[in-house]
Amino acid sequence: MKVSGVRLAGLFLVYSLLFVAFTWPLATHFTTSFVGPGGGDANQYVWNAYNFQQQVAAGHNPWFTPRLLYPVGSSLVMHTYTPIMGLANVVLRHNILAVNLCLWLSFTLSAVGAYRLCARWVTNPVLCLLAGVAFAFTPYKLAHLPEHYHLLLTAPAPFYIYAFLEAFSFAPGRLWPRVRRWSQVLLCVVLGLLTLLSDYYTLFGLLYFSVGYAAYYTLSIGRISWRRPRTWLVLTAVFVVGHIASRLLKLAGVPDNDGFWWGGDVAGYLLPPLNNRWLGTPATAALQQSDIFSMPGSVENVMFMGYALLVVLVLSLCLPRQRQQAVAEHPEWQPLPALLLLFFLLTMPELQIFGKNILRLPTGLLHFVPFFNNIRCPTRHVSYVALLLPLVAFVPLDRWLRAHWAWRSQLAGAAVLLLVVLVEYQPNPMPLQTVAQVPRVYREAASLPGAGLFTIPFGLLDGYRQLGRVNPDELFYQTFHHKALSSAYISRVPAAAFASFDHDPVVHALLTVQTHPDTVLTTIPTSAQVAVFLQTYQPAAFVIYPDYRNTPVHRLLRELLQSQGYREESVDNYIRLRR
Repeated sequence: MKVSGVRLAGLFLVYSLLFVAFTWPLATHFTTSFVGPGGGDANQYVWNAYNFQQQVAAGHNPWFTPRLLYPVGSSLVMHTYTPIMGLANVVLRHNILAVNLCLWLSFTLSAVGAYRLCARWVTNPVLCLLAGVAFAFTPYKLAHLPEHYHLLLTAPAPFYIYAFLEAFSFAPGRLWPRVRRWSQVLLCVVLGLLTLLSDYYTLFGLLYFSVGYAAYYTLSIGRISWRRPRTWLVLTAVFVVGHIASRLLKLAGVPDNDGFWWGGDVAGYLLPPLNNRWLGTPATAALQQSDIFSMPGSVENVMFMGYALLVVLVLSLCLPRQRQQAVAEHPEWQPLPALLLLFFLLTMPELQIFGKNILRLPTGLLHFVPFFNNIRCPTRHVSYVALLLPLVAFVPLDRWLRAHWAWRSQLAGAAVLLLVVLVEYQPNPMPLQTVAQVPRVYREAASLPGAGLFTIPFGLLDGYRQLGRVNPDELFYQTFHHKALSSAYISRVPAAAFASFDHDPVVHALLTVQTHPDTVLTTIPTSAQVAVFLQTYQPAAFVIYPDYRNTPVHRLLRELLQSQGYREESVDNYIRLRR
């Protein structure tokens, strides 16, 4: 079915309205709030846009920040940086607006792209509309929305797949494809670069799709006879060898980057997330928070796509004639069921069913391959399951409906299915952080002389290690006070940065009593050491959180700064020490 420009524009509007509904009440505070709870990961994406824009405006490298780990600063090459949001902020110069605008465009364009891709094979426009909903607004994304914005930047994916199918022609047994349209090859490259600037999980998904699609033809998988016992013997051998090899690599001490620990469970496909509005019950919540998962209650367990689509997928498997017709009419559709299975297996490097380990799958071997094992959370591949499942299920279903139902009945039946899915996906109202919540003590810090701001608590945090305590809200607050922080919340912090906290006697003493309040320090930093510390970090002020008032770290800091001319003030339950 050809999709006109007018229809695409109408779809953009429809999906935009769904974005408003699914992210409510964000639309009512679009320029002053962002989705996320206090102390959550969402703060870093506003900071990402802020740092990128500030660095570009100053003519400096945007993949570096002097604003964290001050005074050394840090590279952001391995950070979850979402440069696409930073580029938007270079134009808009409004951190929150840039982030929210990118999210709106990504959700909406993801849906439009999935609609267009589905319409390549499906004539029922309502089913195509549902394909867009299933990919763009899958509960997996809505569960991650308050925390992990980079996982939501999936807009290039369906457009890439469409261009990929237009660009190449594959034949069974042939190693290399034939290029059909070089313009579409160029479009694939451009969309790949956009994905690189958005999210590396989505980028790896495009890589796996491309390699998997080519391998389907290179290995002549479509010609395999599943009625022959030899086929099943070979398949069994592959799974047995994969399981044994994975176990042996683990025993040999080959690092898997915790990929198996972060792996999924079949229960993740069946249990609605904790923020689901209509399907969440005390029973499902109890299961989500039970020890059947490695991380009870974590959004990393969520792979739910509703029950209606799973039922439709099962029904479509009972339509072999319609699948054969689809392959005969559109040969490029044939590998999609196999790719759907591939991404399903990628979400579970070890097959688990409600906490029971069954089998280590061959796809789990990727977690022993350097660089590739940076995909530490395999459950995030469910985004591609959400994209491919409607394509696999709706193509035979559409042909069956056309053969047995009148056109109006087809539309009505698809509309009922769409309504059911919309109800299944509906989340609770999203938590918001607003500019009004920024404490006064941070706003006032902007006018104080000094390059840095030292907060209590403080520390370092990356994806592997934590030292002290870092409140991610500090990243948001920094976009108001513009002072450098010695703390850092970066995806990859160098080991030397952690070690540096022990080298400074003042930082070491403060961190020791902050982390272990019962510690009795045997050596108190001298006045000379405190003076060196102040010269190094150039703090405009020290800010102590309400929870840390009158704690050992507060008392120690007060004692150290007395001889340096600092005075203590109370600002809305915060303590501020400044000269």
